[in-house]
Formats: sequence, structure tokens, C-alpha cells
Amino acid sequence: MNTGSKTFVCAGAIILLADELSTADRSDSLDALLYSQTVASHKVSDVSDVTAWTHANKMAMRATGALLLDNPGVSLPLPMPDSFTLLEFATRLLHHWIPATVTRVSASAIESQLKQVSVAVANESIQPHILSGGNCIRFMLGFASAGTTLSTVILSFESAESIVDNVLHHRFNSKSVQGNVFVEGYRALIDPEDYIFSRAKVISLLGERRQEQIIALS
Repeated sequence: MNTGSKTFVCAGAIILLADELSTADRSDSLDALLYSQTVASHKVSDVSDVTAWTHANKMAMRATGALLLDNPGVSLPLPMPDSFTLLEFATRLLHHWIPATVTRVSASAIESQLKQVSVAVANESIQPHILSGGNCIRFMLGFASAGTTLSTVILSFESAESIVDNVLHHRFNSKSVQGNVFVEGYRALIDPEDYIFSRAKVISLLGERRQEQIIALS
């Protein structure tokens, strides 16, 4: 179990919400994140164009009233592991950027929770948001802490091999990674006093997506 947090899948992103967040703050964080992902994917349908998608994601997050704080500039010189799962790699990047998340975000704990997800849910509600064309990856890991500050890392690359199993359980080999690895992140402050002006509109626009694409793991 992760200490002091609950884990959700939000349109393929893995998001941990600190226990100290209120129920309302948790809902606002997940809704804002789902909205920004939905808008970005609508504007940029090409999964491989992760730079444009990430920019659209940030702009949509701003449109909810969230304040974008800083860009971590996480990039590789971080040594790339010989083999890794997406959660292992993304967790390592998040820990490097925000060391305080080390005791709160555990790849092995999340992977254990994901094993409880049905194959149908994984294939229909998670896999399509992360994997495109069998080998193009775009994955987001995030942690929301007190003050409703959402810290995210976005990881993207192409694999020389086609992934036919569950992409979140798949173990990649660094030699099979083609080209450059895209790594970026941001922190968003979702202030309830600002978000109140967009909350109703966001909920209305998302509609049934909120029930279909936000999945509690713990």
C-alpha cells in the first residue's frame, strides 16, 4: 500500500492523491486533469506528437483556472535503466524532481494494485490512452498534495517491438527504445476559489467520461 495516498487511473494517467486532500479537492484535481487530457487529445490526435499534446494539456489546465507553477526540466542525463516498466521509469523521474514523493509514490505498490484491474477495463479504459500503433508510448504519472498542487511527469518514446500485453505491466529494454525519450512535467495549483468559476462547465463537458475514465485503485 502507498503510505497516505489513494491511487486513481485518469484516462490512462496514474494519479496519487494525498490523504490530506478533502473529497472535494480530490474530485477537482481529477476532473481538471481529465479535462486537460481530453482537450489535448481532441486537439492533437497524433500520439507521437507529444510536444504539441503536452502544450495543449497545459493550456487546457490553465483554462480551468489552475496556476502552472514551474517546469522541472527533467531530462536524460538521468541514466536510463537497462530494463524498466513505465511506472518504474516515471516514478524515478518524479522522485528525482520532487524528492519528497519518495515515501508517497511506489511503483511496485501501484503495479500490485493494477493487477486487480480486469482485463476488459485495462484494454478499454487504460491501454488506448497510453499505447498507439502497438509501439508508441505516452504516459503520465502525477501526485496531488496538500494545497491541491498537482505534480506530473510525462514520458514518451517509441519501442522497436510491438507491445501486445498490458502496457503498464510490460518490461521494456533500453535497447529497444527508438530515438529520443521525451520527458517533461509541470506543477499545477488548483485553487478552489479560482476553480469554482469553471467547475460546473468542466463537469458538464466531461459528462459520462468522469465515471468511465476515472478509476479508483485504492
